[in-house]
Amino acid sequence: MQNRLLVTSLLLALSASAHAAELLVEPVQAGPADPSLQSYNLQEQRELRVFARSAAGFKRSQIFWQRRVNGEWSDPQVLPFSDPRWRDSDPHLSGDGKTLTFVSDRPVEGEKALGQLDIHESRWTDGQWSAPQRLAEAVQSPGFELGPERYGERLYFGSDRPGGPGRLAVYQSERLADGTYSVPVALQAPINVGLSNSDFTLSPDGRYALWWSDRSETQAKQDGDLFLAERVGAGFGPAIRLPAPVNSPSFEFTPSVSSDGRWLIFASTRPGQHAAGLSQLYRVSWPALLAELGSRAETQSQAQLEQRISDLWRTFNSKAGGAPDAELLRPLLHPQTRIWGQRLRDASLDVRSWSGPEFLATLKEPTPKAVFECEVHRELRRHGAHAQVYSVVETRYDSAEGPAAFTGVNSSQWQLGSQGWQLLSLHYATELPGQAPASRTRRSGDCLG
Repeated sequence: MQNRLLVTSLLLALSASAHAAELLVEPVQAGPADPSLQSYNLQEQRELRVFARSAAGFKRSQIFWQRRVNGEWSDPQVLPFSDPRWRDSDPHLSGDGKTLTFVSDRPVEGEKALGQLDIHESRWTDGQWSAPQRLAEAVQSPGFELGPERYGERLYFGSDRPGGPGRLAVYQSERLADGTYSVPVALQAPINVGLSNSDFTLSPDGRYALWWSDRSETQAKQDGDLFLAERVGAGFGPAIRLPAPVNSPSFEFTPSVSSDGRWLIFASTRPGQHAAGLSQLYRVSWPALLAELGSRAETQSQAQLEQRISDLWRTFNSKAGGAPDAELLRPLLHPQTRIWGQRLRDASLDVRSWSGPEFLATLKEPTPKAVFECEVHRELRRHGAHAQVYSVVETRYDSAEGPAAFTGVNSSQWQLGSQGWQLLSLHYATELPGQAPASRTRRSGDCLG
């Protein structure tokens, strides 16, 4: 028995070791190495790459860019509008690669540096980068703006402006129809927790937020670590500190997921081939990292999905003379939702379909009898932001405890987006005569959810 336990423990240890070995952090070489300079804020957007390089203390910072030609990155070039008198840093490319957002202390007028870092943008037009334009005063402050990233009309950035939730915090602002910006709002927990949070970024599919934070359960850790939170609708799941070897006793910052989803790229001051305290660029497999995090990385969205499936069937309940709850159903429907209904009629299967608004209109009619829907079986398959669900639902009239009038066999497709999980399509049908009854994981009348 003792030998068996020893062998089992050894196998588990080997398995854990093999699993951990999948996370391999490797340096990223962005052009010729200079041990007196540090690199950070590297972002790969299809065939373009941008990053920042500076001396110690982020002095004399400049932005470099590269093109990928025949699978190889060209030598880095300083952006043509760069001026050694000013500090340009923290570059970010929009999804189409045509807008470069960054921070700079370049003056609005004259030749004296601002003494603060403000947010600027340059656009790729006619084969060249335009002269930088400082963004509206609404997003600027007398302090330092850092790590700006644009996603459509939404701008995220870090700022040490007065009145924030910490010494350095992540804010968001919306570009309005008239070109102005809304007043920046600090993100709530789990993003802004602790004294300093910055370098907020989203994965290419928008499902995950990453940033660095100096929050710590102990006082031993002073430098920032990288964190991840699942994005679910307008909110976020719990903050997850990324495991070693991604995080280290040194400072990890400027995370970015490559547009092809292969790599998480970040900067770290961990010991390497450079002067102590200077950061260099590293990368780790993004799929391997998500696999390492496992179900923790999808806990929030999984709970919402289960709840919304239950809410779907709950919307059809009504009292005698009442109507189903269309208002509960409305936010569950994707703008492109299609509902399919199947019934047996005149010895044939009759199939009808409705758009989301058309289906909501049908729910306004009162039902002569009370309706009780009870989901007794659910099979859920999920891949990232897409889910397929097979549900067996019993329908009762007059009494929730009475015998089922009929049983529905239903399939639905769900999509996780900016509004959380929404129904893409629903096909509902009833059990057919003479065929084996549908599977059940609950007793009749014992509902899921």
